[in-house]
Amino acid sequence: MKFLWRILGVTLFNFTFVKRQWMWIAQEAMFAISIAMLAYGWGGYTVIRSTIPVYIMISAWGFGANLVAQTVGYDRISREWERMIASRLTVFEYFIGVVLGTTPFILSPIAILTPIAIALDLGLKTIAIALLVSPIAMALGAFLSLAIVLRIKNPMNISAITNPLVIATTFLPPVLYPLAILPEPLRIASIAIPTVALAEITRFMSIGACTTSLELSIASTAIWLIATAIAMIKVLRWGLEP
Repeated sequence: MKFLWRILGVTLFNFTFVKRQWMWIAQEAMFAISIAMLAYGWGGYTVIRSTIPVYIMISAWGFGANLVAQTVGYDRISREWERMIASRLTVFEYFIGVVLGTTPFILSPIAILTPIAIALDLGLKTIAIALLVSPIAMALGAFLSLAIVLRIKNPMNISAITNPLVIATTFLPPVLYPLAILPEPLRIASIAIPTVALAEITRFMSIGACTTSLELSIASTAIWLIATAIAMIKVLRWGLEP
């Protein structure tokens, strides 16, 4: 049970940040409401039915690629990382504590979109499917971002990397807008973008819609998970360095 207490300690330590920056939670809620209104305004029931599960998934992606990666990056540069290493914490306990401590930020869009889905008679299946895919999206986002962030020495550059990374992978590619509007060659090529592949998987599992081969999206996601995990592990140093 001692490892649970260690995880709880890291969780509570990071939760203090949530209490100080609670307006970020409100910001996430406003984003979720805005996306739902835009989707419904553009295409009514058909579009919002697809948008809600995908937005929950990419919120988890952004949570991992931005907030989790920033927290770990700032801990490393501020020497908090060394204090954690000097304790009995394992790297697994540390990361789980960071994720749990900052979880209120990802719970905000879920809390907003769930009643909207119920009110529009979309069913809880859309939320449940999105929640199943979200841990994979969060882990993949964190791996990708940390593979970059852990190489940074200037703290000013951390958010300058993570924020554009999230925007570039969620708003530019066909994630919130349908993949079907792209010409055929670009549809297949865009599956190489991890968020597009995850969006396709989410849409297929929640509403049965998939523009390209589901197997291709699953293969792309698996390749990205393996590649980013290896890249992160190579730069991760969980030990006192000379």
